[in-house]
Amino acid sequence: SLIESFTSSDNFVLHQLASSTDIAEAALRRGEADAVVEIPPGFGARVAAGRKASFGVVVDGSNATVAARARAYIIEMAAGAAATSPPGPGLSQPTVQPAVRVWYNTDLTNTRFMALGAFAQAAFMLAIILPAAGMVREKQNGTLEQIRVTPIRPHELFVGKIVPPIVISLASIFPSLLVIRLMDVPMEGNLPTLFMLHTIFLLAAVAIGMFVATISSTLQQALLISFFGLFPFLFLSGTIAPIESMPGWLRATSEVSPLKHYIEILSGLFLKGAGMSELWPHALALSVISVPLLLAGWWIFRRRW
Repeated sequence: SLIESFTSSDNFVLHQLASSTDIAEAALRRGEADAVVEIPPGFGARVAAGRKASFGVVVDGSNATVAARARAYIIEMAAGAAATSPPGPGLSQPTVQPAVRVWYNTDLTNTRFMALGAFAQAAFMLAIILPAAGMVREKQNGTLEQIRVTPIRPHELFVGKIVPPIVISLASIFPSLLVIRLMDVPMEGNLPTLFMLHTIFLLAAVAIGMFVATISSTLQQALLISFFGLFPFLFLSGTIAPIESMPGWLRATSEVSPLKHYIEILSGLFLKGAGMSELWPHALALSVISVPLLLAGWWIFRRRW
């Protein structure tokens, strides 16, 4: 009856019935669940006897906006569940009380999530604009025409335009980490995992930038296309509006946003201490996004070379 009271509205969707707390905690760390409800043994008997009954709730606080709404809904639904539970003969109305705990961001400040979102957005924008502007600028200056008469092969030039933006963007991670630390964002994960996943994310962003460069003729056109493409990715990343509150087709579309997956990675690494065992689906998604874009950019570039 308690589970039904949660899932009967659009506020919550039952992800799974976990058989142990370890399974439930793993779902929280992977970002698959926003909250875990633990119903103790004898809960139904206490409600039927008209006694006070409590159940445990753990809320993922990495996204403070979603966590605050989830906690408020849980407290409201617990009160509603108690009101609809009839007391036994000669017994008083039962009291159902949730014991809510917030993990990963106990004070529910939105600063940490917004700082990680800004970190991902800055890296994304830099990795898109650098290759797009650099390649188109060489088109305008006629440098590519001069390169065509040299022994350099097309794939060598294509790779040469990808590697420097990735190196520069990787170097920019150090001042970003300093700013994040000054904003009191904890680092529960490890740096090698961050650098590896950041490189995969940059590969997806640079692939978008190279694709923009191959279809643009002027620098202004490349910048306009880059910024025009940034806004949908930003909207679908979950930093502006929770993805869970979007229509179903938008939730499905958000899976093609590299920002969405990388923000999940950053939240898992910094706030939850997650490792590759929890974050590999997002790394795989970033790889799946980057490979077709790189191939499309290479195909267009090779035809125009």
